[in-house]
Amino acid sequence: MSTDETQVTAGSHPHARDTAISLAWIAVLLIIAGVFWVVTQPARNRTLVRSVNRVLEQSGDLRRLGEPSSYGGSGFFGMGTRFTMISLTSRLEGFSEGTEAVIFLFMGEGAFFPCAAVINLDGTVLEFIPLNSYGSRVLRRVSPALLDTYVRRIEGNRL
Repeated sequence: MSTDETQVTAGSHPHARDTAISLAWIAVLLIIAGVFWVVTQPARNRTLVRSVNRVLEQSGDLRRLGEPSSYGGSGFFGMGTRFTMISLTSRLEGFSEGTEAVIFLFMGEGAFFPCAAVINLDGTVLEFIPLNSYGSRVLRRVSPALLDTYVRRIEGNRL
């Protein structure tokens, strides 16, 4: 009996072992990516807040993003990240303490653009704020049905 026949009859399956090693590598890479995602969340939030606040300042808006909401994060089915909003003046009409903003990607005219949805205490979407010039043009031309779809998704994800 040759050595090849001995290995096969002994129950050794080289393909099963290779598959197990490949799956283990994939699992380890996913775990490393997950840990990296969790560890870098505060830095990503700071960068997002700075970028959005710069856009709001350049557009003359008197509101700014504050800290991420305590229950926020990006964990509600890809509908963006929730932040508290603060006003630079106490006389801002229609603004109340506890107003939040959801930062998400809006799909319009075949392209994505960053957008913020302002939400009041009841969880109702008050307005959409496009965060670039392309978004401003698209939001003026987009159908009300598409806007209603985004409103329903955001209001439905209220925790």
